[in-house]
Amino acid sequence: MSSKRLAVLATAVTASSILVAAGGAASASPQTQVSTDSLGRVIAVQPATPVAARGLAGNAAAAAQSHTADLARQFGLAVGDLTLTSVQSLPGGSVARLQQNVGGVPVYGAQIVQDLDGSGALMAALGKTTQRTQGSFPADAKGAQDRAAKAAHAAVAQKAAGVLKTGAETAYWYDASLGGDGASATAVPTYFVPVNGVDPEDKWTVVVGADTGKVLQVWGESEAATNRVVCDAKRKVVDLDIATLADLRCGVGTAFGVTRGEGQAAVATADVNSVYDFFGDAQNFYSQFASYDLTANIGADYHDGKGKALRGTVRMCEVETESDGRRHTQCPWANAFWEGEQMAFGEGVTTMDITGHELTHGVTQHTSQLGNGYAGALNEGMSDVMGQFIAIKSGDANVQGANRWLMGAGSSIGQVRDMKNPPNSGEGPSPDRVNGQFWVGANGDPHIDAGVVDKTDYLITDGDTFNGQTVHGIGEDKAIALWWKVENLLRPTSTFKDLGTALNSACTTNARTGVAGTTTADCTQVANAVKATQLNLAP
Repeated sequence: MSSKRLAVLATAVTASSILVAAGGAASASPQTQVSTDSLGRVIAVQPATPVAARGLAGNAAAAAQSHTADLARQFGLAVGDLTLTSVQSLPGGSVARLQQNVGGVPVYGAQIVQDLDGSGALMAALGKTTQRTQGSFPADAKGAQDRAAKAAHAAVAQKAAGVLKTGAETAYWYDASLGGDGASATAVPTYFVPVNGVDPEDKWTVVVGADTGKVLQVWGESEAATNRVVCDAKRKVVDLDIATLADLRCGVGTAFGVTRGEGQAAVATADVNSVYDFFGDAQNFYSQFASYDLTANIGADYHDGKGKALRGTVRMCEVETESDGRRHTQCPWANAFWEGEQMAFGEGVTTMDITGHELTHGVTQHTSQLGNGYAGALNEGMSDVMGQFIAIKSGDANVQGANRWLMGAGSSIGQVRDMKNPPNSGEGPSPDRVNGQFWVGANGDPHIDAGVVDKTDYLITDGDTFNGQTVHGIGEDKAIALWWKVENLLRPTSTFKDLGTALNSACTTNARTGVAGTTTADCTQVANAVKATQLNLAP
């Protein structure tokens, strides 16, 4: 879960070296727009005009480093330091991600993301940092990690039956306020412990206090894919009570042999051909509209001679044990999911939008890394947005006419999301505005509150009158460019208000750089959509 630092940046900007007063933020220029959260903490800075990089035009990483000290002052970095961890090229420029660290240990979700134009000038910065720390990591790290692993195992055992395995513990400072509003902005030392169940879909992360051994948070990690490799399970029943990830793998010499590889002709099985085509459509979409190589970034290499590829196992069936001990077989299996390295499909659950949705979980895994709570709902929403755009732009028959905003139409399980009217979603009603009817909050099923993201996408793209706001749609191409920028501006602990801020900021910077023909008038419509779905309000 930790980010890899760029080797070119050997130094970090520290709090002690840049603050004008200990613990206090320096005042921004009167021309700079500053947004804050309910604690008064800065969450966005947008200069009236782009701030030029100091003598480093054209080198995005070096340009980002030149802005870091000023951003640390403006965001009021009170503890630790900021280190550049990644730079992603985007249409019109790039985004650079700064990670807050304390004593060399990252603060989970404490990041500042720079939005840079093609010359490296700063157009905006979004993020959130912790303000203080409490406690320390124990000197006996091995003993503390062992205690954390036992506590994590016990916490998940209350939720899931069967054999559980804990993975390697990772040290993070953890500040719960980074994922919401109203909590004290204090980071405590923790270990993040991964716990895996026997079902490949059962993955959890448990946050355990390093110095207390207490469980602070538990969340699920599973997300329910040009080089393409598709395998036909031929309705083989997989016992998910004992299966591992290896039992789902698609490749030469793996659990399921290759039915159709890149460049091979169509086969007799419709699901195989559909997924093969959908992988190609998704690859083309991300390449055309985001300059993003899907295969290179999220593909899996099983060292089977096929290389790094988008991989999927189709027509899989399952047998599982219910909570009352009864076992039953699902064949066909009504599910599809991204399991961290490839996709798995039940028979007939193979539409373009569902495939694009799951693949986008892989993209998010490698970009903003949206995590749990509100961020988990944003993760689901971003997958809905990009999955539907992939289907629309590929001319998929299932999203024509009245089905344009129905995700899953044409699949064996029917529509699962109504993005135009979330309360009508097939999986169950979802809210169409923050704090609206059906809202479940940070601890609810993330698929539900994702309806707010869906409704916002519909309003921005096609327009409508909703909740007292009239929105004139900006069209598909501008909307796709907007959401792709937003995907790269969010953080692991982003909230719905952060999404609203990112949408407005991304539109402004896209208009400045002329991305997809975006104009300031378009940004007025985006702002109206943000108000309509109440993304400008804290949950």
